[in-house]
Amino acid sequence: MGCLDGKTALVTGGARGIGAAIVRRLAGEGASVVFNYKSADAAADALVAELRAAGGQIRAVRADSAHSEQIARLFADCDAAFGSAPNLDILVNNAGVGSGGRDGSLVSGNESFFDEMFAANAKGPLLVTQAALPRLRQNGRIVNIGSVTGKVAQPASAAYAMSKRALQSLTFSTAVAVAKRGITCNLIAPGAVATDFIAELRTRPGFDEGMAKGTPMGRLGEPDDIAGAVLMLCREEARWVTGNVIEAAGGIALS
Repeated sequence: MGCLDGKTALVTGGARGIGAAIVRRLAGEGASVVFNYKSADAAADALVAELRAAGGQIRAVRADSAHSEQIARLFADCDAAFGSAPNLDILVNNAGVGSGGRDGSLVSGNESFFDEMFAANAKGPLLVTQAALPRLRQNGRIVNIGSVTGKVAQPASAAYAMSKRALQSLTFSTAVAVAKRGITCNLIAPGAVATDFIAELRTRPGFDEGMAKGTPMGRLGEPDDIAGAVLMLCREEARWVTGNVIEAAGGIALS
């Protein structure tokens, strides 16, 4: 038996990378999972097939969680999968965008880059959380996936770092708003994780080696490292942990 048997979960941005690892971990512990994705049809289909073959209850929805009308469609699919509200135990706000090799620095970042960062990394989680609140059951869990860049100075990626700092603020506000219902809300702040999200950065000579050297645990993160931290917060034992930023970064913020 899994620790999440009988639970329902929604994971945004769940087709690849950290999101897919979270979907696998929650499903592997017995949760029924709906995840959305923006455009990665092949990856989403493969993940659904993989987990259904293993006995998982999985549903994928093609929807951009930065747009309210598509969020409404996402939750309509959740309601179809889980029944009438309240019907949700776990929400993981994982969807987000990075620079993708573009210049988002303090000096050169432009308005459209800023708007894209905040639409995906701040507005989207806010709107998804708003839609989830009436659907969340007593003692539910909300986990936001942020970044250690939301804590430290990042002149090379100022807009991205700002958007992740905003997500921390949303976490704190949400934690207070839902506390009397026994619902917790926390944020996991990864460091560099070996996924497509930082693929362009990893093509730069010495990037992996430099990140490993600057991380006390001596390596880049793996998606399962973040998925494990999410599961920790979703377990019954974490019922008194709320309003926290938990760094899953191999100690990088300490060095």
